[in-house]
Amino acid sequence: MNKNTSEEHRSALVKVRRAAQITLPREIRQAAHLKEGDYLEAEVTDAGILLRPVRIGSREPTPQQESEILAVVNKERQTYAAQRRR
Repeated sequence: MNKNTSEEHRSALVKVRRAAQITLPREIRQAAHLKEGDYLEAEVTDAGILLRPVRIGSREPTPQQESEILAVVNKERQTYAAQRRR
């Protein structure tokens, strides 16, 4: 956010909902230039939780990342199937 952002836009009360989801108020999203699909990095600091926008060049996984993801998914499917057979 830029330094000209008023104090009212820099602070807001949000509620943690089901599945640990939060909604950032429109004023916060606009001041931070956030739009649907943007990523935020979350960090726990001494002062609290810091959310920082992160720019990612491509949102599509690389072939290697896709392979790794599929390997994990397949392993989890096998584990789940084995547990159901018990």
